[in-house]
Amino acid sequence: MILGQLSASVFIDNQPLPEYKEHEPEVQPEGENIKMCWIASEAGKEIEIRGEILKPQRLGIWSSAFVDGLKCPPWVSPPHWTGTVEFDCISDGTDTGKLVFKDIDFTDSDDDSMLDDRSSGIGQIVLRLKRGKFIKLTGLARSKDVDGHTLHVHEGKVHERSKKGRDHRVGLGRRVPDQEEQTTYETIWNDEPATVFIFNFTSLDNLQAMDIAPRMSNLPIPVDGDSANISIDTRIKELELELHLLHVKQTTGSTDQRPSPVKSEQ
Repeated sequence: MILGQLSASVFIDNQPLPEYKEHEPEVQPEGENIKMCWIASEAGKEIEIRGEILKPQRLGIWSSAFVDGLKCPPWVSPPHWTGTVEFDCISDGTDTGKLVFKDIDFTDSDDDSMLDDRSSGIGQIVLRLKRGKFIKLTGLARSKDVDGHTLHVHEGKVHERSKKGRDHRVGLGRRVPDQEEQTTYETIWNDEPATVFIFNFTSLDNLQAMDIAPRMSNLPIPVDGDSANISIDTRIKELELELHLLHVKQTTGSTDQRPSPVKSEQ
């Protein structure tokens, strides 16, 4: 998705996921410009959220990502910097847990001790970019508890009546050492609205059932002499979906070397 001079995507296996039903809410909340879409989730796949600053900005940008209500370590990019900020983990300052799509564990029990208190926020990935001035503070000890986070995330059950077309959630997968620099900043926010990208996610089967993503079985297959009867848009959607299904099955390594802004612990 692109909004102004900023963009955002969610990646699996180093490939951007197709985005369906892109739209901007008719009524925007105060202080935010929002763009939304749907993406297809797949259990067991690690994910990465990427935000891109497409053109140099007069001010710095504070980028924050939230997955099912959990906050990833933010990034601070300096004025006039262009490039990509990436979020693929939750950190406690020493180690990170990689973000991964997982099946939701549903129950019909009303026992509150079994239920996940974050269940209402499951099914949404949010990237928020806010402009301002950020002054690096020195001489502070490195925190071992980034923004109050630990890697002990409770993933309780979700009641069947709260299913609402959801199959998956974002959880934590493999653990790796956190090797990024962590810095504290004094922040002076700008009055401009924050740019917010919201990715609602569920399985491809659910997206097709809700007529959000095209159904492969319902797409016409061209034969000799009949290709003119198929709309270009339909054929494009068919090819995009075929590519998506291939991409999510393919594991590739990233060789793209991008400049990185400074990661912040706030």
